Amino acid sequence: MNHGRVHLLGVCASPRKGNTHFLLRKALESIRNLPQAEIVDVEEADLRSAQMAPCTSCEGCAKTKGECVVQDDFQNLRDRWVRADIVLYSVPVYHLGIPGQLKCFIDRLGNSQRKVYPVPSPRRLTIVGAIAQGSHLFAGQELAITFLHQHAVLLNCLPVSGDGWESYLGAAGWTRAQKDRDALENEYNREEMDARVAVRACETLVRRCIELALILKAGGRALRGTLEKDPAYTPFLKNLGEKDIHS
Repeated sequence: MNHGRVHLLGVCASPRKGNTHFLLRKALESIRNLPQAEIVDVEEADLRSAQMAPCTSCEGCAKTKGECVVQDDFQNLRDRWVRADIVLYSVPVYHLGIPGQLKCFIDRLGNSQRKVYPVPSPRRLTIVGAIAQGSHLFAGQELAITFLHQHAVLLNCLPVSGDGWESYLGAAGWTRAQKDRDALENEYNREEMDARVAVRACETLVRRCIELALILKAGGRALRGTLEKDPAYTPFLKNLGEKDIHS
């Protein structure tokens, strides 16, 4: 792993390829205009067809050093999530929250990752950004984003917002109650203000994620000697990729 680079994982959690994917795509496309573009490696994960069983709280992962005993698409996404410096979620609002497939993944991730390292609270320090879109203006976008921020904090990651005034917690859009998959994109192309604001929020969100990831990795390299004395920082230091450390 090249420690001078930043690995970004964009997760589209919509069961259909439409408005949620549009916002994620606009965020990722904006990276090419950033001064850091050449050192950012982008990977996308689409949960549309993912098979993701719920966590059954069987505690099997406690016997396997964090390996979930249920074998499906969880393992592949888990591995990609773990090696990312940045995870950028894009979600549609379902029942004032996130879709079930992503919730199943997060439940299993949270339970199993606690068993990987022999410390009660491993510091992963992954940068996490959240994009949410709903059909109405007050459809639960901020609630979905807040849940993803809480998920980040619970796993000792760092939630990030974009720049104001467009972004308070993350990036949020709405389709003006239109159900078409390209409703938000059409509104954006018509230069409708709310759609433009949502895209600008996505762009500043991903920019801040990248900036903070670079700052964090630079600090980690500078303080590696100190951080290595605390086993809790093992997952963060592993992602720096400079040398092997205890696990």
